[in-house]
Amino acid sequence: MQELDLPGRAREIGSLIGERLTSIADKHECLGDIRGRGAMMAAEIVGADGRTPDAAPTSAISAYCHSQGVVTPTAGTYGNVLRFLPPLVTSDALLTEAFDVVAAAFDATA
Repeated sequence: MQELDLPGRAREIGSLIGERLTSIADKHECLGDIRGRGAMMAAEIVGADGRTPDAAPTSAISAYCHSQGVVTPTAGTYGNVLRFLPPLVTSDALLTEAFDVVAAAFDATA
């Protein structure tokens, strides 16, 4: 039986998610802080001033993702944080497909 390097895979997933979220942030100013460790990542959605939490677009982005089959729970004191925690056995192709949906959600709603 093949032994899996789960900590290594978590780092790979975190890098992939971080890169995708950074590219979305370059296009959408509402994507503020990107944080996390390994595969557990979060993206804070903020208002036009770049600091004020904004739950309305967070809900719209999450709803769009859910309508396309991508689960994006929201969190945070103000409900303005999108959480990402994919299984460590998720393929890069599936992650890419999921974050194509996340990018489309920002394009359509933010």
